[in-house]
Amino acid sequence: MQAKHVRRFIAPVVASFLATTASGQEEPLHPPLEQQAFSLDPEDGCFRYSGTAFDFVGRFRAGAYVSVTMDNPERFPAMDAPEYKAPGSASWFGPLPESRNYGITFTPSYLHGSSDRVEICGRMSPPT
Repeated sequence: MQAKHVRRFIAPVVASFLATTASGQEEPLHPPLEQQAFSLDPEDGCFRYSGTAFDFVGRFRAGAYVSVTMDNPERFPAMDAPEYKAPGSASWFGPLPESRNYGITFTPSYLHGSSDRVEICGRMSPPT
């Protein structure tokens, strides 16, 4: 008799928990991605940004080299292009294999949503 009473008590508690868990799963676990489309300034070949975006998309020509700098030394750029080693504080990528839109994302993910100043520049000759 006592086990029946416990089951009657636990069943509504479990149902309530499952309903809460199910509704909690519908909410995003991470903040929404803040993607920033960009184009390079025709005069100096750079794009400058200040804000919380961590995913950038812009078009580059085949053979271009791309430099990425940011103020926060904990942030690192990742680009869907070959990495290019060059002296200095900028991260370099290139030469790019084809003309198309390329994505640049910053890591580590625990810094997503934090504000930073970013500069993305393109050029057609290798950095020296």
